[in-house]
Amino acid sequence: MEASKHSLISNITEGGKEDYLAHNYATGYLINDPIKNFSIPGEGLRFAPYPDGIDGSTMQFFAYFGKNKGGLYFCTDDGEYHRKWFNCVTNKYKLFEAAIMHGNEDIGPKKGMEVKYPTVVKLLEEGSWYEAADIYKEWATKQEWCQKGILADADENNKSKWLLEDVGLVTFGIEAAYDRSGWIKRYSESTGAQIFHILGPDWAFSGQNYYNHIPGGYKDWFPAMFNKKNISTIRELGDKFAPFELDYIINIKGADSNLSQKALLVFPKPLRTKGAKDFNFLCPVAEFTKDLHIRRDERLAADYDIDAMYYDISANNTLHACMDPNHGHTVGAGSEITRAYRNTFLDTKTAMNKASNKYIPQGTETITEAFIDVLDFYQARAETGHACVYEGSNFRQLIHSYAAEKIPMFTYVYHEYGPVRMDGWGRLAEEAGTLFYKTVAQVYLWGGLYELNYEYSPMEMLDGRENPINEHYAIIESRKYEFVPERASYVGQFADLRTGEGNKYLAYGTLLRPLEFECGKIELDWYIYNVPTKWPQYYNSRGKEIVDCIVHSAWKYKDESIGLFFANVSDSEQKVNTVIELGKYELKGNKFSIRVVMDGKSEDLGQVTKKEPKELELTLPPRTVVMVEIR
Repeated sequence: MEASKHSLISNITEGGKEDYLAHNYATGYLINDPIKNFSIPGEGLRFAPYPDGIDGSTMQFFAYFGKNKGGLYFCTDDGEYHRKWFNCVTNKYKLFEAAIMHGNEDIGPKKGMEVKYPTVVKLLEEGSWYEAADIYKEWATKQEWCQKGILADADENNKSKWLLEDVGLVTFGIEAAYDRSGWIKRYSESTGAQIFHILGPDWAFSGQNYYNHIPGGYKDWFPAMFNKKNISTIRELGDKFAPFELDYIINIKGADSNLSQKALLVFPKPLRTKGAKDFNFLCPVAEFTKDLHIRRDERLAADYDIDAMYYDISANNTLHACMDPNHGHTVGAGSEITRAYRNTFLDTKTAMNKASNKYIPQGTETITEAFIDVLDFYQARAETGHACVYEGSNFRQLIHSYAAEKIPMFTYVYHEYGPVRMDGWGRLAEEAGTLFYKTVAQVYLWGGLYELNYEYSPMEMLDGRENPINEHYAIIESRKYEFVPERASYVGQFADLRTGEGNKYLAYGTLLRPLEFECGKIELDWYIYNVPTKWPQYYNSRGKEIVDCIVHSAWKYKDESIGLFFANVSDSEQKVNTVIELGKYELKGNKFSIRVVMDGKSEDLGQVTKKEPKELELTLPPRTVVMVEIR
């Protein structure tokens, strides 16, 4: 049972050419002329559940505006995690339809429908997504999920310092049960980075893979099958690792079959989400679920010296609803489901920390705001753009036609509170295409860690050898693509910036609005082969994308300093001419020094005050990143 509140909107600018929808789907997308572009079959957001990081809403607001002409801001001020949908479509009358649909969390005869929080609609004056995000941030950062405060002020009992300050790169999906030490060592040596390895799922005793097996209860998981050479190499290099768990889905014919079947989550029908999954989900309220989650990960921490835990198909990519009251919740639930996920993560972390005598960070596939204070990192893919699918696929046609673009909306609202984003879906092979250079820059300069992903294809060939495809946990095809040292070196310069001079901004800072400057364009190509072979609409697809030659971001560290970042993703020299107006920023003091950091070298550019605009001129060598610091 659901209830909806609808708004119908016509064009704001002439012909809708400069109308935009800014939605928090996949942590932020900007859609041009949604009245026109959502009329394409399959586009739009018919059902966008909250909280759902892969097919729905990661936050509780969106905006419809005309560029520089104002518009409307929509949100719900709900700090209690109630289930809802933030839906945006074009209706048959060629009007934009904004609908916030509220889920009933206690379904039964004569119980009626109650919405316990306000739905807010406000006028926007400026006409930008930043304006809407500023309004939302003022409310959102006062809620429970930001209770720990900013990461820069948190002690080491409440954050993972190595994840925030030491790690410059992530690998995802290297087989855990087979010797891949040669690749682990090469990635470290070629990038110069300390690496966080989220190993593949193939470590579970009874088997855990992508095509025919998921573990059941506790006995199906142990003893763990981590390859000793992989772990010893990771330790020798000073790297870190996390086991991969298919978290809340279960084999109901495996261990503890009777208990797991009783604990299954029962979805409502119809299931109002585009991404309904045919998995056996465990309800997080059920005692069996909580016990399995805590005992399993506590043993990993106690017996296998893990550094972190990663949960796939978990709390951030499923509908938070269950119709079985035998678990101890109301029929429908919603906020009870979300709180149960939160509490289970927290109780599991407490058990792991005690068992290992260290802080063990936790991460999930995708993110929503409901878990900011609970999780430490998340795997994402949307900033990869054309070169990947998954949570960005809902707007894929529009991305190809330049009618949709990824924006760092979630980062703008929450970055200084965490958790760490891991994105990029990267490969170090030439065949992956030149869009690689833009993706690397965007992930890092938007505050994330670049991820080399090896889930659905082999790793690059080393010394003429490819990791055997028959040892992989997914059905994949041989590629025999060579490892490219130049690409590793390119990633390395960003990793060095992340862990070095730029760390306090890119790990701990607050994202600001970017500076304005003229920028040339470049055409980059892409090739998708690292997706399931059973997805023919994506597998082996190719294309080209026209992008800005320079990726740019601006950051503030507390009220002390500003960091401006510029990455030239083209193969030719580029120039930047812009103006810095310090009066726009809330900084302590009136006089500041400026320096430029490039290739590990620093150059002093003099001083600037809040009253006098400062002209900035930079020359960027090909495929180079530069930081300008004002302090």
